[in-house]
Amino acid sequence: MAHLLKDKTFWKNALRIAVPVAIQNLLFSSFTLVDTMFVSRLGDVSLSAVGMASQWSFLMNLVMFGICSGTGVFVSQYWGIKDKKNIHKTMGIAITIASILSVSFFLFSFAFPKVVISIFNRNASVVSEGARYIKTVCFVYPALALSDVLSIVLKSTERAKLPMYSSIITTATNIFLDYCMIFGKCGFTARGVEGAALATVISSWLGVGVIVFISAVEKNILIANPKSVFIFGIADLKLFFSKALPVILNESLWGLGTFIFNVVWANMGYEYYASVTILKTFENMSFVFFAGFCSASSVMIGKSIGQGEIKRGIDDSKRFLIIVPMLSLVVGLAAILLREQIVNLFNLGENISELTLYTAKMMILIYSLDMPARMLGFTFIVGIFRSGGDTFSAAKYDLGALWLASVPATLIAAYVLKLPFLACYAVMFIFEDVIKMILCLIHYIKLGWLKPVTDEGKKALEVLKNE
Repeated sequence: MAHLLKDKTFWKNALRIAVPVAIQNLLFSSFTLVDTMFVSRLGDVSLSAVGMASQWSFLMNLVMFGICSGTGVFVSQYWGIKDKKNIHKTMGIAITIASILSVSFFLFSFAFPKVVISIFNRNASVVSEGARYIKTVCFVYPALALSDVLSIVLKSTERAKLPMYSSIITTATNIFLDYCMIFGKCGFTARGVEGAALATVISSWLGVGVIVFISAVEKNILIANPKSVFIFGIADLKLFFSKALPVILNESLWGLGTFIFNVVWANMGYEYYASVTILKTFENMSFVFFAGFCSASSVMIGKSIGQGEIKRGIDDSKRFLIIVPMLSLVVGLAAILLREQIVNLFNLGENISELTLYTAKMMILIYSLDMPARMLGFTFIVGIFRSGGDTFSAAKYDLGALWLASVPATLIAAYVLKLPFLACYAVMFIFEDVIKMILCLIHYIKLGWLKPVTDEGKKALEVLKNE
């Protein structure tokens, strides 16, 4: 298998996509990291409240991820044959659906902020603090939806640097505004968690503006006659949902499962949930190393299959399946060795309890040990199966491991066996990621994930089957 990694063309194409995407994710994770570090100085209650509010946003983001993943399936394969007309039509469908979703989340969050936080925890202080945060931060939802759709279209057409530039400006703005608005610096009024929310809203809308402005100057793939983008028929919607609906349902139901886990953690105590908030921030930072390669995998494999270069797509998938586990071992080992220093970053104000700090360190250990299985499963589902057009199997294995194994096992561990928090947390990972990885490996070997959406790809697949 070592010879597969000696292909210079592969590395050139992979790094051209992976590096900007990794940098963009690093910037986004830094955005979250700084938010969490600043809010942690306000204490356990504020940190836990913001973490719970963020999980509501996370649910919307997962549905958005499903919309964007489905969009990417079409755009990357259409890009392989330079079909700009269908790229624009797909973009219009995605923007329309994303807008409906984000506005719905916004309206509910703005009208019922305390209801949202009460789902996770009934502590009066936590609910009050979380409601203050979410009533402001909900204005960011439409911006996130637009940014996600525009970014996936750019990445899928090998234009990954523009989202990266936008993230640089967004992150820098957010860090400055966080500092000013949370603590009352540079002439601003100290607003606490409301300041963190307002900083996120302003910087995120600025990011959308940057993408649109630069795209207008460059006249890139995003710029088109509105009629070619937003006028689509029933047949177009049926085609889009034939591939996108399994992905949207996949991410929505996966998000619901994660939502259930977070409700369990939050009801075991707000100090434990403060630890979850720290772990989520670390998880976002560590994922930076994999996001780039997974995005490159999706674009390169999808483009090859769309062009009819099936064998090249298969070879590239093998290369990514070698890289990802090697990288996860390195990142996981580094996290285990440095977990003390990582957690201490969130206690600069010395307002975090010892229970929260200890729990966060042990959660990083558990997560790092599970990382190879988790990242392989993610690569199979998002980077290979979906880009190959097999969105149904991707959803089947992802949701099957979650809902038939991990959710029941975790609920039994927490409410029947009444195991300690950390044991329940480990059960969640073991019953999801290991089972998913095995199922995906079997399906990958059978090549059932090759399902092109272009005529060129379909013809090439028939030739391959007859060889």
